[in-house]
Amino acid sequence: MAGLLLVLPILTLWNLAAGEFAPKLAIKIGRRLAGVTETQAPPAPSLRNVANGDLQREAMRDISDSNPLRPMLIRLSNQFRVRLLGAYDSPGVVAGDNGQLIEQVYVDEYCHRDLAALEGKARAWIPKLKALQDVYTARGHVFIYLITPSKMAHIPEAFLGHVACPSAPAARTQYLPTYVKMLREAGIRFVDLATLIHGLKSHYEIDVFPPGGVHWNALGVANAADAVLAELARDRPFAPRLKWTYTITNRPSGSDRELTDILNIIYSRDRFATAKVTFRGNNCADFPAAHQSVALVGGSFIHALAQVLLAQGCLRELQSYNYLYRGRRGGPNYAVDKDHLTAADIVPLADADIMLLEENEQVLPGSAHAEELYRVLIKGP
Repeated sequence: MAGLLLVLPILTLWNLAAGEFAPKLAIKIGRRLAGVTETQAPPAPSLRNVANGDLQREAMRDISDSNPLRPMLIRLSNQFRVRLLGAYDSPGVVAGDNGQLIEQVYVDEYCHRDLAALEGKARAWIPKLKALQDVYTARGHVFIYLITPSKMAHIPEAFLGHVACPSAPAARTQYLPTYVKMLREAGIRFVDLATLIHGLKSHYEIDVFPPGGVHWNALGVANAADAVLAELARDRPFAPRLKWTYTITNRPSGSDRELTDILNIIYSRDRFATAKVTFRGNNCADFPAAHQSVALVGGSFIHALAQVLLAQGCLRELQSYNYLYRGRRGGPNYAVDKDHLTAADIVPLADADIMLLEENEQVLPGSAHAEELYRVLIKGP
């Protein structure tokens, strides 16, 4: 320990230099921290910033961030906080029963549902959705609107005892059915994946939302992808139906433990039941879907769905647009094709053979990416 304390200043100076020229060479002791932090532009060197202390504070932050023990010390601090106070030091993470975790934004939306407000927003948004649909159908192309589920709406009982929830129970339970009814009356072609997934509750020996994640697990994705393919093949043999087997494992990875990871504690609950799905292959040469251009626009729920549709559903030409502008992915490895898209990258989507537009029930109706797609394709960039 004494030797480490003597070496620590040298290692910190090394990390300060490496951070400028070769970040990969920085030395960190302990597991790497998960998550992201918002960074601010450093203050400009000036007498004013010296006088008000901004430059000194920035220097101290740089030294603290360069401390090789920082990951271990943060995990120790977070662990003590959990043990002594029963609270996590991760902004936006809410703990529920039996180790269930959720993001605060999902709690806020669910616990402030208002049917009158929904109907007002839906009446403004659905005509825009219909205009988008009409653009594609006029060209003989396909437009399908997808609704993905909220974990909070799926298992509210796991969290309601831990949070204030002022909305009326009827408003929470009738929120999605009310919106779906309005879509159907307006003639929108849609797949209500949220209701589908909520209907799988108790269908399997485990839930389709893992305790340590906010997104659906592999079983939820498989059922959702199969429903999308069924809608595409509604009028003709266009795409295959999926067949799969699954096994239950207590070694979650990826999005199944995304919230567990960002707690950044030493002893996290990293063993819980989730599913691994194995698909039976399809001969994509037998299906027209393999040769159609497909655009999938949506939020964070689209990625696992897109990968299954690409690899197993024969939508070989599918490209996903993360919140429309954040990045485009596609190809057999679902690799990033381009980051930071512009309106010029979006205009060609009007010619896609199939447009899949996703909104999660936590942000509908008229989420930012959906409204922007309407603006670009209907009103022009």
